[in-house]
Amino acid sequence: MKTETAPVRSEGKLLLAALGCAVVHHYLFYGKAWGVSFPLFVLIFYVYYYRAVREKRELRLEPSMALAVPVLLLSFAYAVHSNLLLLVLNALAVPLLIVAHTTWHMSEERPKMPFILRLLDQGFVQTLSYVPQPFVVACRALSFKVKAGRSRELMKVLIGLIVSLPLLIAVVALLASADSMFDRTLARLPELTNGLELGLTLVRALWIVCIATGLFAYVRGLLQPKRWPLQAAEEAGAEPSVTAPATAATTSSTAPRIDATVAATILVVLNAVYLLFAFVQFSYFFGGGAAELPEGITYASYARQGFAELVVVTLINLTVLMIMLYGAKRPSLAVWRFLRALLGVLVGCTGIMLSSAYLRLSMYEEAYGYTVARLLVHAFMLFLLALFVLALVKLWRERLPLLRCYAAVTVTAYVIVNYFGIDAAVARGNIQRYEATGRIDAAYLGSLGYEVVPLLLELKRKHPETEGVDQALQGFRSRIENGKPASWTEFNWSKWRAAKALEE
Repeated sequence: MKTETAPVRSEGKLLLAALGCAVVHHYLFYGKAWGVSFPLFVLIFYVYYYRAVREKRELRLEPSMALAVPVLLLSFAYAVHSNLLLLVLNALAVPLLIVAHTTWHMSEERPKMPFILRLLDQGFVQTLSYVPQPFVVACRALSFKVKAGRSRELMKVLIGLIVSLPLLIAVVALLASADSMFDRTLARLPELTNGLELGLTLVRALWIVCIATGLFAYVRGLLQPKRWPLQAAEEAGAEPSVTAPATAATTSSTAPRIDATVAATILVVLNAVYLLFAFVQFSYFFGGGAAELPEGITYASYARQGFAELVVVTLINLTVLMIMLYGAKRPSLAVWRFLRALLGVLVGCTGIMLSSAYLRLSMYEEAYGYTVARLLVHAFMLFLLALFVLALVKLWRERLPLLRCYAAVTVTAYVIVNYFGIDAAVARGNIQRYEATGRIDAAYLGSLGYEVVPLLLELKRKHPETEGVDQALQGFRSRIENGKPASWTEFNWSKWRAAKALEE
């Protein structure tokens, strides 16, 4: 009589737990808006993950836990804020950070491949390689309860059903399109089956199966990653083929690098142009407008014309800086000092460009008002400035892990943007501009998130004559009434606070 082996039992438990998580995921998200359900499911995933890997990696404070902080903060943003753009970006950022966190947590102490390659390998290669495993585990579990002959027949039936499903969908669609009576019969199937919504039931079942398969395959890939042939040979102590290491050695030793003279020439030319640009900027912006603009050009139009170009040039400079730091030859200490000085000038000129772009955008906002996009660009310029400051430190501190610092700054900056309250900041800026100039776009404020409601109510109390505020508030009332939460899982703090404020 057959008995279950330990791996089968372990995989079976892992699959059952994934199925339970998938059922909870269906309950939290199917047909519902995202709210407190998002951070709740993230917590459920972490419980599932740590329960699965507890025998291999115990839960303790370690560097990888730092990534759990932005994951949780960005997840809770769905229950606190209502800026649509940031919430859409969070739907991409949170899974990416979870993959980075779990991959880092389960990685070896001395990984043999760069971290970005490990992320891609874990997120795609390992996960996809284990996608068929849930069906294998299910068949194994059935084979212990069914005789060998019957289990093989059951496996064949299951394979036939899986293969026939897409064919069945295609054939039914074609037949329904070809014969109107057949199409009517299909439409009446819910009535013929006493109102059973078979299509909806299949969609829900497919939802659960897909989520369970994805969770199982990802965690299974973390627990037992499949090795590449070359990795397996190295770990087993075998000599890899002669051609592969020779090629790798040749590639690493002959990697193309920029000649120091070429690099210095490029930097001298760029810096000459940038120094001339900096002189012009001091004349028009930083010098209090001592130089006059050409006739017919206002400061607002001047700012609008050059802002985008400055941001693009800044990104080009960042690319040049990274190439020179990691790709330029350093034949001697004196040459490297000269290159380092040129790079320092490049960073300084880039700082002037960022300051100019920042002032240009500020002037444009004073003329035309504040928007979410313009405020996000402000934040992006401050983020670029932080990257250049780190690069400047790298020039004099060679051991600084620049790429790691960039990753940490990027995650930190993104979390800050989420919790800064960008919609409220846009509303405050426009209200202050209204009090100074008497101009405001109340319709635009009415299109922002619910954080704007208390500010609009305060504006109405102070300036009841302001046009468009009542319509904007009425729009918020309609949005709240039409989007009343169907379940507690859709709870959002800013929406609840706005509803309370409108009721007063």
